[in-house]
Amino acid sequence: MKELFRFLNDRILQFAFAIWGAVCASFAKVFPFAIVCTLLILADCVTAWGLSRRVKEKHPGLSTGKFKSQEMGRVFISLIKTYAALLLAQLVESTIFEGAPIRLVNIVAGAVCFWQVWSILENESSCNDADWAKILQKIMVDKTERHFDIDLSDLKELSGKKNDKMTGGDGDDKPKSSKQRKDENQG
Repeated sequence: MKELFRFLNDRILQFAFAIWGAVCASFAKVFPFAIVCTLLILADCVTAWGLSRRVKEKHPGLSTGKFKSQEMGRVFISLIKTYAALLLAQLVESTIFEGAPIRLVNIVAGAVCFWQVWSILENESSCNDADWAKILQKIMVDKTERHFDIDLSDLKELSGKKNDKMTGGDGDDKPKSSKQRKDENQG
């Protein structure tokens, strides 16, 4: 009985290590791409934390400014999805497009990197008063409202009321130039 148990145990371990070796061999070509994608996902995480700190500083009481475990869970899910996409691209490239000049792993890694760099720029430009950030906000999403429980349009309305003198107060969203405001003040 002991010999049977030992034999089965050895075969199960042998099978497990064979599977592990196959996974490692499949991942070997993907590993450099996975490292780059992981670094960018972690950089996105750091910039999101920096955004949370800026939101806390600019709007006290509405944000904790801390990195929450819920967000860490989303980071792990993003990493798992990225690794799965890279492995799947490698499998498709090596089995279906065998010998073709297409490099799916490069394409998938490039898409993930673009997505993360875009998110990093969104994080850095959100809740930021710098000129470059205002330019980026014209084409990117403002992620400020994700860091507290109110709608960003409420803050923009409050901000808009303060800027009525700049826009003329007539509901026109186009700001008046300094020359137009100077002419109105003189006339």
